[in-house]
Amino acid sequence: MTESPEYLYQVDGDSIIPTSLTGGPWDPEIQHGGPISGILAHLVETVETPSPMRTCRHTVELMRGVPIRPLQWTTETIREGRRLQVIQTSLHDQGKEIARSTSVRLRVAEETNPVDEERMSHEEDELPSFPDTATQLTTPGVGIPAFLRAVEIRLPREASWAGTPGLMWIRLTKPLVEGVQTSPFASMATVSDMLSMVAQYLDPKEWMTPNVDLTISSFKDPTGEWIGLRGVHKNSKDGIGLSDAVLYDRDGRVGRGLATILIDSRQ
Repeated sequence: MTESPEYLYQVDGDSIIPTSLTGGPWDPEIQHGGPISGILAHLVETVETPSPMRTCRHTVELMRGVPIRPLQWTTETIREGRRLQVIQTSLHDQGKEIARSTSVRLRVAEETNPVDEERMSHEEDELPSFPDTATQLTTPGVGIPAFLRAVEIRLPREASWAGTPGLMWIRLTKPLVEGVQTSPFASMATVSDMLSMVAQYLDPKEWMTPNVDLTISSFKDPTGEWIGLRGVHKNSKDGIGLSDAVLYDRDGRVGRGLATILIDSRQ
């Protein structure tokens, strides 16, 4: 396993090799969901398209903990067309599928369509404030999760993790893949996994709240490094929750993300 702190993954043929920077908050030997989402989005972008396209929906399913060791990957085009392409990408560990994404790519039109900002406007479109100082997050029993050493996070001064809506600005500070410039969508796919935390109010000393999936839908690629996550968290009494966040770049709204949460007691 490569331990270089300069990037999150190497891609070598049909293998990906994670570095220590992919480590997550629940187990130091298991990858954070953010890098998994990001590398799957990157692998989707290696598939040729019949016409200019971009990813507009990316759904990740985390079937079990993804270990920090070399893994195999596959892609399959399950629908191909000039206007729409659907790619299924899987990660395998010792022959077993452990994570999967289904991603939709739509053609980029040559002719522009009408855009009526007034008729599309919504209260969620208001651009959140941008804090001027960085925040370092920690996890009980782990300290600073390794992945959080590969990002910069900014939270409002009044952030208390005690209610909704919550707000976080986050940017990736390391390349996702060695020797490859991280695309805007892959970068957003990597950091948007943190939407499960923006309004999480359950005490992390008592509760574990991993997300088992992540869906990102966007109507345009973000510009710049920063992604804003403003969202809510809901849960029932039977250990199942949902995190729902609007996604922003520094210019405005770009999409939405959803994550299903599994709630477990640390006792």
